[in-house]
Amino acid sequence: MQPQNCNKAVIQNLQDMIINQADMSIFLRQSQKLRVLLTIPPKQRTDDHIREISVLVQGVKFLSRYREKPYYNELCRNLYVKTFQQKKTIFKQGDKGTCFYVILSGIVKIYANEPTLAILGKGNCFGEIALFFGSQRTATVIAESECDLLMLDRDVFQKYIQEDLDVFDLQSTNLKDVRHFLKKVQQFSFFSSEEITQISTKCRKSTLKQQTIILKQGVVPKSLYIIKSGRVRVMKKIEVGTQYYELDELEQGSVFGDHACLTNSASEYTYITSLPSELIHLNGFDLKQYVSQESLNKYVESVRFYPEPETLCQMQAEDLQWKEYKKQLVQNVLNDKMNSRGFDKRMRLPELRYKLVDAPDQQIFQRTLQELMIYVVVY
Repeated sequence: MQPQNCNKAVIQNLQDMIINQADMSIFLRQSQKLRVLLTIPPKQRTDDHIREISVLVQGVKFLSRYREKPYYNELCRNLYVKTFQQKKTIFKQGDKGTCFYVILSGIVKIYANEPTLAILGKGNCFGEIALFFGSQRTATVIAESECDLLMLDRDVFQKYIQEDLDVFDLQSTNLKDVRHFLKKVQQFSFFSSEEITQISTKCRKSTLKQQTIILKQGVVPKSLYIIKSGRVRVMKKIEVGTQYYELDELEQGSVFGDHACLTNSASEYTYITSLPSELIHLNGFDLKQYVSQESLNKYVESVRFYPEPETLCQMQAEDLQWKEYKKQLVQNVLNDKMNSRGFDKRMRLPELRYKLVDAPDQQIFQRTLQELMIYVVVY
């Protein structure tokens, strides 16, 4: 770099530093002025106070969305500020929700059951979930640095902001959707509204294509699954006949994988989507964390079980025997009909030679006979 160019770069850097320092100085003066204004009780704030507050907070990301709202001045009237020192807990998971927060300066960390969920800075907001649903706090928030937080009490939040879900991120909107759906799931009827709200915050959704394996037999699942839309086949691997035996096809609102998840045991079944499906996943640890033991016991008692492997083997053997019996019996009827023997043309009903084939059992025999009568009459 030439000396002349070097001098220009140094001068430019010095100018930038002066401008940045000037901006910082302005910001600090404005922040101090805002703190002073917000210490005035809401009922004692004059129109001039409200006007100044509205100008000073319009650069705050969240509040800037409300500048064109007719109640923007009312929000400014009811704002107040509180400073939290570094590492200070703002609220804990399980606390009652009383306030909504907007970060004026500083950084906060949000976590639940140890894992960090988010780190938020100036202009971001938090604390809305407990106010939306009248529930306990779903996470713990601590100040990562010294923080100035703008706050709104619950009644002000519910009056002016609660219905404006579009101004919040998709997490709140999805939470409302998941919570509404879980309330309609029959197996969750044992849970209180508070418990459903808490577990809704821990749910995640996935969309799967047809013929996607969700959970394999022999695998220990970490989550249980709720079908929001689509269908899921339940398969069991057994030793007799075909490799897998189809036990059931689950529909919207069905829960599966829950027993293996809650007991930390291997799944006894394989689950495969039979249609494109949307699933809700819920970690077993979170379910145990937020649901009372009494509710959990009732839930476990309601878990659906399928027949034992020995019974399934017997069922499949009988099914194969029945199919073979039906095949032979149909062939006998057709042969008799073609030879005009053993067939009453006036009644058009078969006179079957039952002794030619042994029926698996009486119930299967009667069912097959009825089907054959319909078959012969039609054909």
